[in-house]
Amino acid sequence: ILSWPGTRAFIAVALLFAVSPLIAPASVGGTAVISMLPFAALIAIVAIGQTFVIQQGGLDLSLPGAVTLGALLASSMGSDPAIGLPLAIAIAIVGTSLFGLLSGVIVAVFGLPPLVVTIATNALMVGAVQAISGGFSGQSDPNLSAFAISKFFGIPVLAVIALVIVLVVQAVLKFTRLGRRFELVGENPRSAEIIGIPVKRFVISAYWLASALAATAGVLLAGLLRTPTLTAGDNYLLPSIAAVVLGGTALTGGRGSLIGTAFGALFLAQLTQLVQTFTTLTAVQNIVQALIIGVGIVAQLQLGGSTTRLKNLARKRSTP
Repeated sequence: ILSWPGTRAFIAVALLFAVSPLIAPASVGGTAVISMLPFAALIAIVAIGQTFVIQQGGLDLSLPGAVTLGALLASSMGSDPAIGLPLAIAIAIVGTSLFGLLSGVIVAVFGLPPLVVTIATNALMVGAVQAISGGFSGQSDPNLSAFAISKFFGIPVLAVIALVIVLVVQAVLKFTRLGRRFELVGENPRSAEIIGIPVKRFVISAYWLASALAATAGVLLAGLLRTPTLTAGDNYLLPSIAAVVLGGTALTGGRGSLIGTAFGALFLAQLTQLVQTFTTLTAVQNIVQALIIGVGIVAQLQLGGSTTRLKNLARKRSTP
């Protein structure tokens, strides 16, 4: 159980919530937790897409542009009576996902480095944002805002959406042939190709799904903020990568834990709230968060997948 990366991520979250009252009691109050969960949910949704790409041995740096473009399209087109909110949401998600499809095709077919390709794709989406907006943010539809801030049995609806996405995708990855093949392609693409698995299709789908999920997070963010800025997605790149690594997914590709990624997102959101409660200085907040995240990442990398190492840490070695 301890060798499962999701368990270690859960332990990290439990320790953080246990320590938080000692540092800032207000950071674990009912109101504080409820207000933190929507932002944790958005990080989790973006990080799930990042997990797909990292499982294929890549890294998607275009997700900030996808979040921003999805938020802009949903807010600017959703308030247009001629288009309507449902069609605007569909256009925002599907249209933005095409940029991810483009990245996947270039990476898989032409073999270009993912970092270079996704940086270029992000530039394309930022340019699209500037062209569509004209430099001005749009106002979200009131129905979208009402939905984004609503609750389901007292739990923010964004947290419920993120939980459903995590559980469904985790079940597909672990209990279906499609999911096992996806992990095999990331672990050993050469072996997957030898046994007849279409490797390029899985790589392309990873980038496509990552952009679609980032756009979905952008749509929800537009409702949450009501007036999303033209740089709304910039705050989701590093947290999405950190959540994946904290969740125990190896940067070399292969098997991953989406539940661990979700716990990583929850850890980051609570850590941000804790540090902001403790100090208002942005420099101090960044330093503290970087140190704690660094320690967590090193711990996951050192303990990842090694049951023997964990057992040796938990018990004393007997001397002959």
